[in-house]
Amino acid sequence: MNEIKIVTQLDRGLAYAEACFETFRVLDGHVFKQAEHQQRLQDGLETYGLICTGSALKNWFEQAISEASAQGNDMLVRMTVSAGAADWGLLLKDTQPYVQVQMMPSVARQALHLQTVLWPFSLREKRVKYTADYAESLRAVVQWKLDNPMQALICSDAGYVLSTLTANIAIYRHGQWFTPQGLGILSGIMRQFLLDYAVLVESICPSAWLDDCEAMICMNSGLFVQPVTSVNGRDLHVNHPAIGKLIHAFEDTLGVPAMGVMDA
Repeated sequence: MNEIKIVTQLDRGLAYAEACFETFRVLDGHVFKQAEHQQRLQDGLETYGLICTGSALKNWFEQAISEASAQGNDMLVRMTVSAGAADWGLLLKDTQPYVQVQMMPSVARQALHLQTVLWPFSLREKRVKYTADYAESLRAVVQWKLDNPMQALICSDAGYVLSTLTANIAIYRHGQWFTPQGLGILSGIMRQFLLDYAVLVESICPSAWLDDCEAMICMNSGLFVQPVTSVNGRDLHVNHPAIGKLIHAFEDTLGVPAMGVMDA
């Protein structure tokens, strides 16, 4: 049995989930859309009243990139920033942001076999990555009792597709790529890039679309673009030409891994 530890202070990220994080991939010393990752983290911290200058954010990222590059040429990095250590009490007192960085080698992609589950909580706007949101996701996983929560495709209780627990999605049907919009959808870096490139269209996506779509992809800053092999037991076209159009958008860009479709 672990011994208890008596403390006078706790990190506010642990005590009150007063923290934000960014996950990004460092490939040959480069991060795709680094400025956008920095800005999203800065926006999230400011909602807690934690004002960090752009130069401070850039310095944190550069330190993390340097350390990741020393460990390998393709590393996945998670940077978490909390309000730091503080005495007992909900209200924020004088404190300094506390920056913690985790990193590991990027892992080989596994085939994605998704199934739908209902999201059990109220939906809210998700412009940034709050640790509190992911604590809620873990509670949802317990309710679903899934063996592998990474394979869950989330639908709201109103019958609309949202995302997976850790990735935005896009659905291809009738000659067009659609990505869900609205409450509960993270403003993902990859998602926004493909929207700006005009190969995705934002739309309310009924769960019925999963019954007739031709292809699907998951996207985040670790995967970039990965085809979905099946959804609810129905095989999808992982070599669909439309997936190539998404991958083409990333060509000749620093910080982007070699991407291709997977065998069915």
